[in-house]
Amino acid sequence: MSDIETSQERIICNGRLLSDENFDGEPLGRETQMARLRACLHPMLRGEEPMNASLYGPPGTGKTTVARWVMDDVCASGSQRIGVYVNCWQHRTLYSVLQGIIDELKVLVSEAQDTNFKFGRIKQAFRDKPAVIILDEIDRPMPSQREEIIYGLLNLPRTGLICIGNSTRALAMLDERVRSRLNPILIEFLEYSMSEIEKILADRARQALTPRTWAPDHLKSIASAAGGDARAAIQMLRRVAAAAEMKGGETLDTQLIDLYSPQHQAIQRWSRFEALSEHEKIIWELAAQRGPLGTTELRRRYGEYCRGRELQPIAKRTFSKYLSRLSSAGVLRISARPMTPGGRMVQVEQP
Repeated sequence: MSDIETSQERIICNGRLLSDENFDGEPLGRETQMARLRACLHPMLRGEEPMNASLYGPPGTGKTTVARWVMDDVCASGSQRIGVYVNCWQHRTLYSVLQGIIDELKVLVSEAQDTNFKFGRIKQAFRDKPAVIILDEIDRPMPSQREEIIYGLLNLPRTGLICIGNSTRALAMLDERVRSRLNPILIEFLEYSMSEIEKILADRARQALTPRTWAPDHLKSIASAAGGDARAAIQMLRRVAAAAEMKGGETLDTQLIDLYSPQHQAIQRWSRFEALSEHEKIIWELAAQRGPLGTTELRRRYGEYCRGRELQPIAKRTFSKYLSRLSSAGVLRISARPMTPGGRMVQVEQP
C-alpha cells in the first residue's frame, strides 16, 4: 500500500500490549457500561459496601476488561478499598474460589485447610474495609456449586460481587432466596460494531507495532473477520503480525489476514458452542444427527430424547428462544420463513 514504508526490521515492538491482561489503557467503546459499574462501586469511596452487579454478553465484548479496569481504578487510591479477581473457569467450587481469593491477597495459609478457616483468613485480610470480588465466568460452575459460591461470598461483610457471564441464565437459576439477596444491577454488553473494533485495533497497533508497518485497511480486514469479538480481533492482529515477521516481511500481510480469518471464525464458533447450556447442546446434537429438518420435527425428537433420559423438557416458548440463541451463536442455521408444514428448516453449522 502506498501509505506504508518498508524500512523497518521488526513489526512487533511491544508484544506485551497485544494481550487483554497486559493492556493498561482505558477500554474503548464501553463508556456507558463503565459509568454504570462505577456507580455500583462508588459507595466504596465513602467506606460503604458496593452494590452487586451482573455483567453479561457474548464473548469478546469487553466485560472482563471493563470490570477489572473500573475495580482497579476505584481501589487504586490508597489502601482503604480492596478489589479481588477470581476466574470461575479455574475455580469452580467455593473452596477453590476462597483459595483463589487468598492467593490474590497473598495471604499465607499453612494451617487448617477447611472452608471456615479460609473465610476467617479472608475476613482478617479485608480488615472490615469495603471490598469487591469479580467472579468471572460465573456460568461455568455447576448450578449447585455456583449457588454455594455466591451464597458463601454474600456473607462476607461490606463486600460486593461483580458476576460476569455470557447471559443472565446462570443467576436466574439460583435459589430465589439467594437471587433476592444478590439482586445485582444488570449491565449488558452487546457485540462491538466494526468501527469500534477498528478503533480498538488502531489503539493497540499504535502502541504495540512499529510505525508504518500497518495500515487502516489491514485493521479493517481483521475487524471484519472478528465478527464483533474484540478479543478475537486482537489475537488475530498478534498472529498476523508475528507470522509476517517470521516470513521476513516488514509490514502486515493481506494474504496472512485471509489465511487466519477462517481459523478465527472456527475458534469463535467453538467457543460459543462450549458456552451453550445442556439443553441447547441436546438440541444441536439432535439436529446434527440428521440433515436439515423442520422445527416441529426437531422439537418432537427433543421431547423423545428427554423422556428417554428422564429429563424435564423445556417449554415450547423456551425451545423457540433456544433455537434463536443457537442461530445467534453461529452453530445452527434456520430458514427465514417456514419451508414446510413442519416449520422452518434447521441445519447445523459445525463448531
